[in-house]
Amino acid sequence: MRVLQLSKKVPYPVKDGESMAVCSLADSLSLNGASVDLLAMNTQKHQLTGELENNLLPMYHSLSMVGINTNIHLFSFISNLFSPYPYQLARFVKQSFTCKLIECLSTIDFDYIFLETIYLTPYVPVIKKYSKAKIVLRTHNVEHEIWGRLYKGASWSFYKMIYKLLSYQIYKYEAYQLRHIDLLISISERDYVAFRKFYPHVNGMVMPITMASAYDETTAILTKREITLFFIGSLDWKPNQEGLSWFLDKVWPLLIAEDSGIKLYVAGRNMPDKIKQLKVPGVTFVGEVEDAVEFVRQHDICIVPLLSGSGMRAKIIESMALGKVVVTTSMGLEGIDATPDIDVCIADSPDLFSYHILQLRMDSNKMKKIGFNARNTIKNNYDSGKMGYKLMDFLNHSN
Repeated sequence: MRVLQLSKKVPYPVKDGESMAVCSLADSLSLNGASVDLLAMNTQKHQLTGELENNLLPMYHSLSMVGINTNIHLFSFISNLFSPYPYQLARFVKQSFTCKLIECLSTIDFDYIFLETIYLTPYVPVIKKYSKAKIVLRTHNVEHEIWGRLYKGASWSFYKMIYKLLSYQIYKYEAYQLRHIDLLISISERDYVAFRKFYPHVNGMVMPITMASAYDETTAILTKREITLFFIGSLDWKPNQEGLSWFLDKVWPLLIAEDSGIKLYVAGRNMPDKIKQLKVPGVTFVGEVEDAVEFVRQHDICIVPLLSGSGMRAKIIESMALGKVVVTTSMGLEGIDATPDIDVCIADSPDLFSYHILQLRMDSNKMKKIGFNARNTIKNNYDSGKMGYKLMDFLNHSN
């Protein structure tokens, strides 16, 4: 089976949720005998300098990237009001990428072409013109929900107006403009149900972010006197900024009042200056880390205070796979098959967040037990080889 995977960013280094989602899908397919080629946009925001060599991402048969500019400009925003595409998508429609895509399609006879997120769907007409491959849309989120939640959470009227417009545009696109895909694969059951309401006749399945089976075998739950908290995630993503700010404003003062020695380490790429420059007692802003797995191993309790967003939180899966206790919101757990108080801790208020964290710090046995359960849950439900087998079976029977 020959597969072409299209991505709106180069999924390297594999540190953020989108990169993990893209690479885990390719890994799942290649482990089950498929040959996967990658064509990615190299945007200025997530720019990879130098060559993209195959040894960096060994799950791929070949790697190609096209440099594009997706910067936001007021003039392009206004002119896009008359475009058939929402502004979020229009920024990724580029002639240079189209030319490279045509070159790929004209050279290789692919069986399936995976579009990673709806941001690649404007290229469907090109694919249909130059290839007979089945087009598979892989959704990472329900995009209009993200923008809708940002609209509801915005405090300034100007931002509320912009978010409302963007939310409406992307809703219309998701609800009415995706009829030309052949198959639908969603990253979570919740997202799959949401898209099937729009397109009930499209055949599809759920394919979550997965972890290699060897992931947990090299990991030991750390036992040490000092139990530390950690946050890791892309800090150029507004839901992460929003959640971290809420935690520092609402939860951290409660924790410091009860336990003055508590420590939190915040890591993430593209950390804004307004976060870097914060002076919060007990909080260390690490910034981007070279090795995300090693960072997670060094700490104990993962906080994911997500208040908006959609899809599946890759860092929760990664932390659970490494035997860490995750304290998150109900929204943070969306799309993840885990049991509250058994595999993870759920907190939707500052008081409950503080309660869970303080209880875990006082009861190391409880922390180890939940971490052990979390690791087994990922091993049983999110293994790359097992999920890849299910995906291959689905694709083979969709013909």
